[in-house]
Amino acid sequence: MGKFADTWFAVVNPAAGSGKTLAQWRKAERILYQHKIKYIFVTPESVSHSSKLISDAAAKGYRNFIAVGGDGTVHQIIRSLFQYCEKTADSQDRALALLKSFKLAVLPIGSGNDWIRSHNIPKDHEAIIEMIARGEFKYQDVAKAEILDPCSGESTSVSYMANVGGYNFDANVCDVVNFQKANGIAGKMMYFKAVLKIAFKQKATRTAVWCDGKKVFDEDCYTISIGNGLYSGGGLRQTPAALMDDGLLNLMVAPRFPMWLLFFHVHKLLTGHTDRIPFLKFFTGAKIEIVPEGQGQLVEIDGDIIGRAPVRVEIIPRCLNVLHKG
Repeated sequence: MGKFADTWFAVVNPAAGSGKTLAQWRKAERILYQHKIKYIFVTPESVSHSSKLISDAAAKGYRNFIAVGGDGTVHQIIRSLFQYCEKTADSQDRALALLKSFKLAVLPIGSGNDWIRSHNIPKDHEAIIEMIARGEFKYQDVAKAEILDPCSGESTSVSYMANVGGYNFDANVCDVVNFQKANGIAGKMMYFKAVLKIAFKQKATRTAVWCDGKKVFDEDCYTISIGNGLYSGGGLRQTPAALMDDGLLNLMVAPRFPMWLLFFHVHKLLTGHTDRIPFLKFFTGAKIEIVPEGQGQLVEIDGDIIGRAPVRVEIIPRCLNVLHKG
């Protein structure tokens, strides 16, 4: 491990920033060199290729990782490191101890950079690299999300969430955004256009929500936001009370309501006054389950569609050491 312990492993997403990633990365390289920060970098060809590169790097002894891209790149590194630790360690305690040995920084490129907002990380690469050099890091919570078999209740797939996830409307919007990105469409208004596309097609479905073993909601539901972080969708604050190190998830639940009313309250989503929207409900818990009646709707974790509910999401307190400006 000693050979690579002080070298940063940068995962450069060539698709971020409308294809401008490599040009911006070259500028960042010069700043890393000026600060005498050792690094290597890779440009994965796919999600599976990225996972393999990250896992192989961790196995070789790399403990410092940089996500060069947007929230999707951050999510990919976190998920890959969790999977590596669980596969390598022979117990949950040892997997957690191994996970805590990693550090994660980010050089944001592109429009989707919500995770850095909760950590007060600037978008200026030189300022970020100075933070790395000074060692400005802090442990944050990460949530484990499991899609459940609707009959047996057993886990069928696992993912990990650093920031915000969603169910039904929120996930349907992410599905549209991901499709657009895959087809080369980009831009800051992409998320809002997807919201408009989905809004009046959205159907409320009967859904039960459990927080720490207590049923807190069982009604028709348009959407649920699951917040470990504050920001999603390019700066929206759907879970305005979320903190990344308090050991809790914050839920925003939207029951059935006339959808047109939402457009009178959009400004509250942007200013952090979401809790003043009268028809929304808010809950907190360390472990939540979303159980639909009938066919489950889509679930997204950090913008990644992971399947259909039922889903269980459980917080893992202060397990990942990440760049943070206090």
